[in-house]
Amino acid sequence: MRGYDGSTYEVGDRVEIHPGTDLWMRGARYGRVVGTSLTPKDRVKVEMDFLPGSTFAGSEDTFRRVS
Repeated sequence: MRGYDGSTYEVGDRVEIHPGTDLWMRGARYGRVVGTSLTPKDRVKVEMDFLPGSTFAGSEDTFRRVS
């Protein structure tokens, strides 16, 4: 998967959601990739730190890998 900054990431990596999203503006900025779904619109599933126990799905360029 390739993030919005061009970096690659995979399941298990920590990611930041794009600053232009509503979730980022509400404080849910970081999370961990927990899976993907292969569909015509490939989706990345991320468990956000700010919302434990729930997952957010977005396109692969909605996230970027962070250290």
